[in-house]
Amino acid sequence: AKNDNHQEMVVFGNGIGYNLKPGDPIDESKISKVFTLQTQDLTRKMAALLKEVPLKYFEIAEEIIAYAREKLSTPLSDYILMTLTDHIYFAVQRYEKGQEIRNVLLWEIKKLYKAEFDIGLKAIEIIDKKTGICFKEDEAGFIAMHIANTQFDGNEIDKTVKIAKFTQDILGIIKYHYGIVFDEESWNYGRLLTHLKFFAQRILSNDHIENDDDYLFEQVQDKYTKAFECVKKIEKYVLNGYGTQITRAEMVYLVLHINRVTNRNEN
Repeated sequence: AKNDNHQEMVVFGNGIGYNLKPGDPIDESKISKVFTLQTQDLTRKMAALLKEVPLKYFEIAEEIIAYAREKLSTPLSDYILMTLTDHIYFAVQRYEKGQEIRNVLLWEIKKLYKAEFDIGLKAIEIIDKKTGICFKEDEAGFIAMHIANTQFDGNEIDKTVKIAKFTQDILGIIKYHYGIVFDEESWNYGRLLTHLKFFAQRILSNDHIENDDDYLFEQVQDKYTKAFECVKKIEKYVLNGYGTQITRAEMVYLVLHINRVTNRNEN
């Protein structure tokens, strides 16, 4: 339908379209729910999805998204309404056929996207309440990936997977270089994780921090020798795995973060 401003929307209600032809006015007393999206393209995609997916799954997704928007400081793209609805519907179908899928990135998601994973846990509670289906934490992880992905303003779920893998690989390099186990509850570990996630986004987007301050680079190279050696390993990993030469400015930030978290961890 279209409103008075000619904005496309999807309206729901019992018998709302009965005996109506294109262009006819809708009895507003029959409208029980309205979905308005930012673009006509999204609205049409939603209308197409409605031909395949029952309304209750839109309502489940909408409740989860509303909860996520309360808990997160970054905005979520409208696109998530479609992707999450579609995902939940087919997850339920797979569950009913006994085809649950194990989430191989669950450990990484729990560590790297804690806020989103908490939303995923709330989501499986909502799904249980609405459908009677009790998913495992694997499904909370999948939903967390959808939430994380839309914060990056995109619709490719594999970007989130790549960022999680990249970050976990870098943490592995640091851990084995120092021979330590991180204190994952520490503030400095959280800061390192945040830095690595944004570092991963820059590498995947080929967008780097530039800085010509060679003096600072030489300072950290001399003062934090062990952290610098670790960053050289990270530099080699990024070059071999992603064909990207990281800048000196990136290396300086990595040295400082790694030195901070490893010193605090050892102390």
